[in-house]
Parts: sequence; structure tokens; C-alpha cells
Amino acid sequence: MKNRIIQLINTEGLTSSKFADTIGVQRSSISHILSGRNNPSLDFVQKILISYPSIDPNWLISGSGNMYKSQDSPSLFQETKPDHSPLENQPNQPPKLTKEPITIPSSNTEPVLKMNAFVSGKQIEKVVVFYTDKTFKEYNPS
Repeated sequence: MKNRIIQLINTEGLTSSKFADTIGVQRSSISHILSGRNNPSLDFVQKILISYPSIDPNWLISGSGNMYKSQDSPSLFQETKPDHSPLENQPNQPPKLTKEPITIPSSNTEPVLKMNAFVSGKQIEKVVVFYTDKTFKEYNPS
């Protein structure tokens, strides 16, 4: 990566001091990286990419590809024009919505049996339902 940083500095026509000022790092850190004493940190690489947005990050980090981004690939914030061509498999109109209730046939076709609530001669006097809002309702069988 050191060689690519040197290549970037030379291509941009800068001195190492001017390059350090441009990316916002101390001049000594550039000197240490170019001499091989230190390796560039992630923060250092990010500052280069922020200061020089035309530099291809893949090239800077791994050496693959071209030094500068190609103009064909859109950036994250570049606006692209939408394609207004009709889609082949899309219907021209959206499906119509209806307000009619949909009846779903029950898979259980057995009739509901009315059962008497007798347990050993006892009858239900009332049923009380308690709600979460601290209210209740009483039901008395007829």
C-alpha cells in the first residue's frame, strides 16, 4: 500500500507535506508510512478516500483495478434516471380492491352441538369477563 500512496502523491503532483495537510494527518505520520516504519491505519485510508473521492478504494487497499474510479459506475449519491419502459409481465392497471367480505369455508363441517352446562346437578349462575382496562361484564344465562 505504501507504493500506491507514493504513486497517488506523485500523480496528484503533491509533496508529502501537502498531501498530509490535504488529508488532515500529521506530516510525521506520512513520513513514517512512506519510510516503511508504520503501516497505514484504517483511519488513514479513510481520510485518503474522503479527501480524494475519485480514488478507487479497491486499488488503494489491494492494488486491483485502476487508480481512479471509472465514470461508468455511479457513486452512492449520484442520481440515476429511472427506466420508464413498460414491464412485460406487469398488468397495466393495479388490481381492483373490493369492500365485500370474503367468506372462507370451514374445513370442519360438523354441526356445533349445544351443550348444557350441568355438572353434577350444578347450574351456571353468571359468567364474569374481566378486561385488561380494569372493566368487566357479567353474563347471566337465560
